[in-house]
Amino acid sequence: MIDTSPNQNRCELNKIKDYIVRKRYNLSGDVIEFGTFTGSSTKTLSLQFPDRKIYTIDHFKGLEVTNKNVPKGSDWIESAFAIGNPLYENIQSIPKTIDEVKEKLKGCSNVEMIIEDVHKLKNPSDYGISKISICNVDVDIYEPTVSALEFLTKCEWSEIFIRFDDWHGGEPEYDQHERLAFCEWIEKYKYDYEITHGGYIGGVYVKR
Repeated sequence: MIDTSPNQNRCELNKIKDYIVRKRYNLSGDVIEFGTFTGSSTKTLSLQFPDRKIYTIDHFKGLEVTNKNVPKGSDWIESAFAIGNPLYENIQSIPKTIDEVKEKLKGCSNVEMIIEDVHKLKNPSDYGISKISICNVDVDIYEPTVSALEFLTKCEWSEIFIRFDDWHGGEPEYDQHERLAFCEWIEKYKYDYEITHGGYIGGVYVKR
């Protein structure tokens, strides 16, 4: 049985570089992100790792309908986090078009945007993706998380640090989403793992 007991640590993006990648595990390789949306996390990763390629993947159509229970109080409805969604029309921090996302990332020369449905991704080499060492998963619900992790298995890595933006450790109403997808993935491939951050934002070191 996989232990996903919560701890109080939140895996903030700005903690990954110094604490996780360099001091704790000394990981080498590029960065992959599932769930670009506004490009804010992508930009942070670009600034944190200017010497690494940042591959960020999104179809910008927002969430699909999940077959799992949706936690009460969450905003996980169909088309949530879609670029151009009228719900965000008056929120200035959210780009209205994909071109605006690209413009936001214009100064980030190490970013490669891949506009694709996570369920339809091909081989990593088709996108120029080689060895990776860091992954940011921000697709919220179960189904795209499963597909993201399956794509990750196809990538080149021997050890990797994965940040889960919606881990929600200790919140049982979220049990069927990112944490369930992770548990199933670990059990399927028998990877070694260490949960470094088990709170709202999760962090896991995985080795194969």
